[in-house]
Amino acid sequence: MASDQTTSIIDPELDQVDPVIPNQLPAYRAISARAVLSVFFGILAIFSFAHPFFYVFSILAIGMGILANRAIQRYPDMLTGGSLAKAGITLGLIFGLVSGTYTGVQTFVRTRAAESFARKYAEVLKSPSEGDVLWYSLHPGQRKDKTPAQVLHEFEAAKTKERMIAEQKTAPLRSLRKRLASSKDEELHFVKIQDVGLDESRGAEVNLFAVAVFEVEGPGNKEFPEKHQYAAVIFKGTAKGRQYEWWVDDMKFPYNLQTIAPSVQPVDDGHGHAH
Repeated sequence: MASDQTTSIIDPELDQVDPVIPNQLPAYRAISARAVLSVFFGILAIFSFAHPFFYVFSILAIGMGILANRAIQRYPDMLTGGSLAKAGITLGLIFGLVSGTYTGVQTFVRTRAAESFARKYAEVLKSPSEGDVLWYSLHPGQRKDKTPAQVLHEFEAAKTKERMIAEQKTAPLRSLRKRLASSKDEELHFVKIQDVGLDESRGAEVNLFAVAVFEVEGPGNKEFPEKHQYAAVIFKGTAKGRQYEWWVDDMKFPYNLQTIAPSVQPVDDGHGHAH
């Protein structure tokens, strides 16, 4: 004896809704939990201006809103909350797109500023004056009332221990300049800004960092047999009005592309939001 069996797929959200008595209108329609969550996530998405983690809530707000709308359209007599779902989707789109666009613009502007300084610094590296190079290694506030000659004099007059520490830190810089000075055919040029981001290493003062890549090209010699070598320079920058003041924080030479990892945070839009 055979019997017909009928199966249907019911939205899991309806498990918590009281069954409808046949041939009788339901006493009420339940508010979609997904619609409520969509609004909740949409509100949290406003914090995407503060940290990239909150981009997740923009995605969740949109996803939950779409699922809620589908469930409400499928079971209109049992579920309500379409306006909430649409509000959640709208909040997710607005905060996600606006925050992302603003961050992208800020990253573009700061990258261009770092590129401008990198091209200028390339000429400084080729300068015969060591004082010029040391001058750019100081924070703008420290070098404000000093000339490159004064900075060089202070470096040379430093105590033995301080001098050793400074020489150790500037060893890659001196090695690069030694190669450039070895032949008039040695050339140095700026390649690209490999990375740009937010640096909070100075405590309350929030600065930017940028990793600039330079290429050294020339005949080489016994000490530097390679025809091509790269140097990575970490810049730090502080905003001054609409402009940025930069200084050189560190250098790696020779350098393999994509291997440097500065201990700083990703770039943000000025509110701590990273890209």
